Amino acid sequence: MVEVEIHDRQFNHPYTPYDVQVRLMEAIYDTMAGGFKVGIFESPTGTGKTLSIICSTMTWLREQKQRANAILEDDDDDEPEWIRKAYRDKIIGRMVADAQAYERHLDELAKTDGKQIVTQLEEASHVNKHRKITKDEDLVPEDYYEDESLEDRNTKINNEIKQLMAKVEGKTGSHDKASQLNHISSKVYFSSRTHSQLSQFAQQLRLTHFPSSLEGVDEKTKYLALGSRRQLCINEKVSSLKDVQQINEACLDLQRKKDGEKGCQFMPKDDELTTQFRDLSFSAIHDIEELHDIGSHYKVCPYYGSRKGFEVAEIVSLPYQLLLQKTTRQVLGIDLRDSIVVIDEAHNLLDTISSMNSAQISLSELLEVRKALRNYTTKFSARLNAGNRINLAKLSKMITILAKFLLRGEGKKTPGTEIDVTGIFDDTTGDLLNFHSLETYLTKSKIAYKVESYMEQTQEGYKSGTPILFKIRSFLECLSNPSKSGKLFYDRDSNNGVALKYLLLDPSEAFRDVVEECKCVILAGGTMEPVADFTNFLVPYIDEKRIKHFNCDHIIPASNLDVYPVTNNARVEFEFSFDKRNDKRMISSLGDTILQLIKVVPDGMVVFFPSYKYLDQLVDSWKQSGLYERVARVKPIYTEPRESTVDRVLQEYSSSIAQKMGAVLFAVVGGKMSEGINFSDELARAVMMVGLPFPNLMSGDLIAKRKYVETATLERGGTQQEAVANARDFYENICMKAVNQSVGRAIRNIKDYSVIYLVDVRYERPNIQSKLSSWIRKRLETGGEVSSVVGKTRRFFAAK
Repeated sequence: MVEVEIHDRQFNHPYTPYDVQVRLMEAIYDTMAGGFKVGIFESPTGTGKTLSIICSTMTWLREQKQRANAILEDDDDDEPEWIRKAYRDKIIGRMVADAQAYERHLDELAKTDGKQIVTQLEEASHVNKHRKITKDEDLVPEDYYEDESLEDRNTKINNEIKQLMAKVEGKTGSHDKASQLNHISSKVYFSSRTHSQLSQFAQQLRLTHFPSSLEGVDEKTKYLALGSRRQLCINEKVSSLKDVQQINEACLDLQRKKDGEKGCQFMPKDDELTTQFRDLSFSAIHDIEELHDIGSHYKVCPYYGSRKGFEVAEIVSLPYQLLLQKTTRQVLGIDLRDSIVVIDEAHNLLDTISSMNSAQISLSELLEVRKALRNYTTKFSARLNAGNRINLAKLSKMITILAKFLLRGEGKKTPGTEIDVTGIFDDTTGDLLNFHSLETYLTKSKIAYKVESYMEQTQEGYKSGTPILFKIRSFLECLSNPSKSGKLFYDRDSNNGVALKYLLLDPSEAFRDVVEECKCVILAGGTMEPVADFTNFLVPYIDEKRIKHFNCDHIIPASNLDVYPVTNNARVEFEFSFDKRNDKRMISSLGDTILQLIKVVPDGMVVFFPSYKYLDQLVDSWKQSGLYERVARVKPIYTEPRESTVDRVLQEYSSSIAQKMGAVLFAVVGGKMSEGINFSDELARAVMMVGLPFPNLMSGDLIAKRKYVETATLERGGTQQEAVANARDFYENICMKAVNQSVGRAIRNIKDYSVIYLVDVRYERPNIQSKLSSWIRKRLETGGEVSSVVGKTRRFFAAK
């Protein structure tokens, strides 16, 4: 826990902040102002993390703008007084007047047009629900010629779009002063994993107001919500497509239409419309859905129309995918220089970066698309030019080589077995094929859509999703860019069939551009422990002196949470390791423990199990012994569904508690209820964690990652013993992040109170306790035998 000095700085929090919130805001501010490059912040859910981030970053940003404006007013001692006075009166006075006029304009929009748009949006959007009839002409690709590289082509497309936008924005008349009002390039970029988390950010931002950076001007917060075409496209023909890559390609196709051809009617062509769109978006805090509605009302594409707001925007929200891919940032015009990058829910960051830069293709997919390609080529051979025929033949050959390689390894190679890329092409001429050329063809020709549509049309029951050829393109991209950062190995698909997988093992290089471009990165989350994963695997190239780590305590009083390690029941020791978890006496004793505890825990209790499979096994055993029925007589039992949504179960669980019957909910670590579900107050007066949810040690991903950790340790000069220890530590960290995420469901607000039970003898080990979130670790009580824990639980709730 970093000690933070408390200053009298005003963070303009909309409420009276708690002491822990003040400390968090001070720590974030110090990271930005103190020359740190990375800040790692753990702030439990319920402590007002999002508001604290907003208030500290926006306070810093407005101060930066005030300093920039002050510099404009600084007198030049070499100039005569009358010149300095004329400059202040004319230039500075005009700047303030323009700012005042713009803010009055935004106020008027907020009072009139904004409300009008919200209430009068009735632009009907009736998407055709019937199956789209595909003509043969739609399935034939355009003639293909290899006289233009993919890089040249993408550059050309991006330049054309930029020129179009510049042409529109270049018409800006003298009446548009907004783009001249922001004198610094600094912005705050807030990124989170899900759409709902970004919407929540917008809701929290609406609660705030910050001092103006210009004297005499009441300055609104200029907020821009960036999203993908899937979220913002208002062209029904494009937005109705199923796959996001199809949406992107269809949109770009419309932008490439030449004069006289029908392009997208919503592409901004009039500066007045784009200016009006920008100003209306800044007249209040608008989230992504509202930007879509504004675009629909004015018939201006929100995806491209929002670009005009970059110059004026102070704070920008965007999903991980738009921030973490350099090419996407370049296309969108995102410049991170001098800016603050905030990544929320950052406990997901390492996995997200790895997933975005990895690829897998299964034997079943290869065989399926090979058959479709052969049928497709046969049907349309007379209508394909030489470029298409040659590349389709090469593509078919590459798929055949990959399929034969997997057939040779089927049933013989265990997941995680590393593959030498050159070994795939032994005894073939496949090494003569140009991966980059095939990847270029797949992108330029749009053949992936054509073949996918053909498969959907000709194969009964085939459900179109992400085209298989897109997966092959991603896989070829990985093969054409071999790197020490990743490994190619055997794996299993969802049907336990053999597959090839390329896994990014070192996310640090993929994240490096973000870190180096911006002023500083703030990684924030409710459960960031153990932080060693971030320092070792995300930013190992940053000096530890430039990394600030801050653990925020919970806002609840210490008496509102007790945490008990539960080690045994009637001399039956709890250790749910893989070797011991099937012990019948221990399974029975666990059921008896749940029975004893729900008798003294009021309202609801949530029990987390390490997997669906083990939960099913326990429930079957308890039903056979009668324990399940005995528990259900005390409180109704609800179980997290494996396949369907959790809404119905949660509703029934909540209803049972509301009716004063109480309830117990069986959930799974890593399942739908272990993250993002709000078990506040009566919904979770107790949370139990059964065992330690270590991931499958034999999974291909984990085998490859453990080998990578060991190799990286040895390359840094470590010993074999240190390499093994680091791999074990990495394995433990995955488990403990899941534990922290699940038991963090217990406390959700300042008045909440709960008990956490950690049921396994291993929770008494120092190495395991050290990896619990600090606010949980500091509330650890002496646990041990169930009868003792029951007594302490009874006294805890009696005091409430």
